[in-house]
Amino acid sequence: MKARSIFAVFPLAVLLNVAAWSQRATGVISGRVVAEDGQPIPRATVSVTASGKMNRRVVVVTDEEGSFRAHGLDSAAYTVTAIAPGYVFRPQNEAGAIARRAPNYNYIGDVVTVTMLKGGVITGRVMNAAGEPVISIPVVATRVRDEDGRPLSAPETINTFPQRQTDDRGVYRLYGLAPGSYIIHAGGSAGGSGYPTRPTPFDSRMLTYHPSATRDTATEITVRGGEEASGIDIRYRGERGYIISGKITGLPATGGPAHIIARKAGADLVVATTSPPRGAENGYAFYGLPNGEYEVIATRDSSNDDNAFASAPRRTLVNGRDVGGVDLALTPLATLAGRVSIEKAGEKAGEKAGEKAGEKAGAARKCEAARESQLNEVVVRAHRDEPGEKAAPPPSPEAQLPAGEAAEDGAFSIRGLNAGRYRLEPLLPGADWYVKEMRLSVAPVAARDIARNGVTLKPGERLAGAQVTLDAAAAGLKGKIAAVAGSKLPARMRAYLAPAEPEARDEALRFAETRADGDGAFNFSNVAPGKYWLLAQPISDAEPNDRPARPVAWDSAERAKLRREAETANILIELKPCQRVSGYALHYGKSANNN
Repeated sequence: MKARSIFAVFPLAVLLNVAAWSQRATGVISGRVVAEDGQPIPRATVSVTASGKMNRRVVVVTDEEGSFRAHGLDSAAYTVTAIAPGYVFRPQNEAGAIARRAPNYNYIGDVVTVTMLKGGVITGRVMNAAGEPVISIPVVATRVRDEDGRPLSAPETINTFPQRQTDDRGVYRLYGLAPGSYIIHAGGSAGGSGYPTRPTPFDSRMLTYHPSATRDTATEITVRGGEEASGIDIRYRGERGYIISGKITGLPATGGPAHIIARKAGADLVVATTSPPRGAENGYAFYGLPNGEYEVIATRDSSNDDNAFASAPRRTLVNGRDVGGVDLALTPLATLAGRVSIEKAGEKAGEKAGEKAGEKAGAARKCEAARESQLNEVVVRAHRDEPGEKAAPPPSPEAQLPAGEAAEDGAFSIRGLNAGRYRLEPLLPGADWYVKEMRLSVAPVAARDIARNGVTLKPGERLAGAQVTLDAAAAGLKGKIAAVAGSKLPARMRAYLAPAEPEARDEALRFAETRADGDGAFNFSNVAPGKYWLLAQPISDAEPNDRPARPVAWDSAERAKLRREAETANILIELKPCQRVSGYALHYGKSANNN
């Protein structure tokens, strides 16, 4: 009897041991949240979220020293964000909506410093024509210029913390505002011009902008970090607006609701958005709109499955009356699938039979690195590339560019893509990898190089066969652009790398560009080893901060032009495998020459 008990316990112990060994190794991302002066921000809420996996989020609160630690993280690419009442992130060079949709990723083992800025404040009163306070009316700020006064091509509606309605005196106070210029409006739903939460008496009335104007004639208010702009009063006009309404068809029976967006036709300005509940035959309506031409589109975003849908834009004219029957038919969006792999020494791209799934970086050759990168930390983003086409508005203000997260075997899938041409951008987890090749195995031979040609998707297409090949011997270059004597450095600049070897003169992946900081500092990372021409050029004043120009590497004529200009500048640099060059002085101006 005793022997039988021992026999019964033994396999259970073995099973427990096997289960323990089969558990995934987890790690930590730690850091601090500080103000721009370096002082800690205690009790800030920090979210550490795996890319594309909102259900893989760890939320922690900073201690009195502003420190945080997020434990139990699987290997993946993570975004680290913080919320602290009254604080904001200072918009960086690529400001506005594009920057918000292009996060910097962190990985297990990283120590992150999150720097926040004390936000600005706009406050005032909302009164009616009789001088009486308007109570409980929503007040919303829209950022239209960056901190340097440059217009944002896609103005940002700011849904601030809960104090965004007037009190019993008609007083409002909007705080936590990023530096820049704003227009302020009163009216609309309780959710501002974002997603309505409940009806209000102001829904059917047109928005009134400070001081008592329409959107086109609104007075801009400049906000600086930590400062307050007071007396920004609004004389509420209360004019009746008009309605655009219709039905949505093609909505899947499962999943979330559709988002409907209305914007001024031919412009980036999103006028209103809504997410109607299911039922009522999936009807929608926008209220309180002024006269004008509008473009309406419906989307249903889904990053976790293939149930992403969108409608074609519908244009409609509001001219003194409500407009109904603007029906929107949802159709499936496209998906692009593929695989990321590491090229071994001695192998040619695409010849990887026998390579193990989830193989670590540098199996055959490897740069010295602080940590070992893994394939499931790679994120592949898709940039729409239809020259001359105005980009469609995102389905929500928080939406990011379409992306696919690689699995342990490198497989990725990018969902929710409209028909058209796309460029792929692999975001790499460490400085030791670079992109060696991007090809589409199912395309004709002449079109397989998708780094050069991009990839074109049809409506609802499920296209597989994208292959992204990495190598583990990347180089890097850090430096600063400095004006030579008698020259002045432009306010905004880019640095470029163009391949110097004749045989690589038109290889798209060998061209690189990076925007310089305000002091001229620049940084190239994940660069293929080789010889390069180095060039600095000013950024055109016509290029908005929040929508950078189309990359040179995407166009053969622009590649050839850049290479000619770089050869003329005659600044040659050789980057060897795994070499990290820092402190490089790139001279700009007449007679500049770094040889």
